[in-house]
Amino acid sequence: MPKICPICKTNPVSGRNRICDSISCRKEMQKTWYEGNITIPDGYLTAAEYAKKKGISIQAVTKNCRAGKFLDAFQDPRSGRWYVPGPEFTGENIEIVAAARRKKRPFSATDKEWEKIIEKVALTKYTVNEYIIRCALGKKV
Repeated sequence: MPKICPICKTNPVSGRNRICDSISCRKEMQKTWYEGNITIPDGYLTAAEYAKKKGISIQAVTKNCRAGKFLDAFQDPRSGRWYVPGPEFTGENIEIVAAARRKKRPFSATDKEWEKIIEKVALTKYTVNEYIIRCALGKKV
């Protein structure tokens, strides 16, 4: 089923275009480009604002939006701008926990502690590395 133009709601959209090729739709699209007071929905940030806040590129944000990695992110059909839920809706705490998990943590153990770990690992189906990671993340062993 072909995409339908969001402006005239009758003509099909060809290729990667957002609107059809009619003159009236093109003029209407130009009006939206020049509007200085585009309203941003409450609780949302533009892709540029989100990228600046997180210290990443705008392209990375839009790529993740297209991939569906931001829940409730949406693209305005007229302007093509992406809107990402603000930090109060994206669960910044989840991002902080995920970042903490990615950090490398040095692991040191004495010979006796290491022997105990090896004995416990022998009773499970996991390798030593998997066992240590599961214990560090608090998962069931």
